[in-house]
Amino acid sequence: MLIDFDSRFSSSQYINFYPYVGKDYASARHKILVLGESHYGPQSNNGYHEWTREVVEKDFLANYDKGATLPKWAQCHRNTANVLASVRDANPHEVYDKIAFYNFFQKSIGEGDHADKRYLTAELKALSTKALAKVMEILCPDLIVGWGWDNLEWKYLPQARDQIEISKNCAGINLHLFTLNGFPPVPIWCMHHPSMGINIDAHRACFAEIKKYLKW
Repeated sequence: MLIDFDSRFSSSQYINFYPYVGKDYASARHKILVLGESHYGPQSNNGYHEWTREVVEKDFLANYDKGATLPKWAQCHRNTANVLASVRDANPHEVYDKIAFYNFFQKSIGEGDHADKRYLTAELKALSTKALAKVMEILCPDLIVGWGWDNLEWKYLPQARDQIEISKNCAGINLHLFTLNGFPPVPIWCMHHPSMGINIDAHRACFAEIKKYLKW
């Protein structure tokens, strides 16, 4: 099934960084696409279609399996696994074998740390929006979990949308889903960006409420 996904990714004029697709994603009862923001590095890296997959498979999962210290950018994947897993601190393969992961921007937006966005343009945002629509069409997720209720939700994703309020106060969080107009009608939840400071327990409570709402 992954080979079939790849043939469809490669045929798209918009998808540049191929999504990571867990080995059990295609057969998962509930398909989740985790949506990150961007890669940081030289523009020469833009020709490497496997960049996103390398971060997940090598920087995160392979280092976890070896018991090695995770790079700081891979810690975001560990925190995401802790939010989505049935039990906190479970082996992250429980989650990542069944989900897909994809970065919104289809070219590097800067070099160095996340504060550098020298390559972020309106043209790149428009191209990346079209790529996301195609990825949603190919992967057919049941839920998208976005990295960031600040930049991703309010600055990068299209603003033409329908809001679905679930709770005004879920563990201190105003919890809502939304769908994007003109896109496949997939509910999107933008969690706090899963950096070191994320409140895992609060987000687990919110994810539990989302599963109730979706009748999972």
